[in-house]
Amino acid sequence: MRKDFVELFNQADEIWTPSNYSRKSIVDSGVDFDKVQVVPNGVDPQLFKPNGDSYVIPTKKKFKFLFIGGTIFRKGIDVLLHAFTHTFSDQDDVCLFIKDMGGDTFYKGQTAREKIELIKNKPNMPEIHYYDEYMTEEQIANLYRSCDVFVSPYRGEGFSLPTLEAMACGLPVIVTDGGATDDFVDEEVGWKIPAEKRSIGTTMGDMEFAGEAFVLEPDLNALNDLIRDLYLN
Repeated sequence: MRKDFVELFNQADEIWTPSNYSRKSIVDSGVDFDKVQVVPNGVDPQLFKPNGDSYVIPTKKKFKFLFIGGTIFRKGIDVLLHAFTHTFSDQDDVCLFIKDMGGDTFYKGQTAREKIELIKNKPNMPEIHYYDEYMTEEQIANLYRSCDVFVSPYRGEGFSLPTLEAMACGLPVIVTDGGATDDFVDEEVGWKIPAEKRSIGTTMGDMEFAGEAFVLEPDLNALNDLIRDLYLN
């Protein structure tokens, strides 16, 4: 947490955060633990459900992996792209659909769009669909139902609402072990990628943290093996 936020948070009567992981991060930064309460996010079950319309993905590939979120370092988009392009080729009956979010707002100027386009133009690359235009919640729900597995190899999340939405639409999920999704993802609904804590220091740009900050670094080889096994079986 930012150092200047700790004093501000300690002045509040109560802090609400959506996961036990984020609660621990806040408390570890120096905020009074009695003030920090977990209030999980939720989804609309009338919209995000297994039965309903599907989004038409322009592909002939049978097996579809899905990523929804900002294409930034914290979300692990680089991990996913590396795993997908080193595990599969254009000869495999598989594709990856990436729905970028926040590129014009809170993640402005931070997207991986150019990197993804470069990858797509290389020979023998597996099929990747990148979409960054606005979609309604109904369209997003349709997109979940059009795919086979949702994957989010994140380094840091406060909750990961797309993971919960995907599950509500009937998709099994792949997420990073040890993070915020531990609150609602177990072996009955998905798979966890082993991860190790990775220090990112005490500052980021002109922002000073309350102490040494860490992210989770997903095991790339484990993710490679997992997506290959899911595709084959």
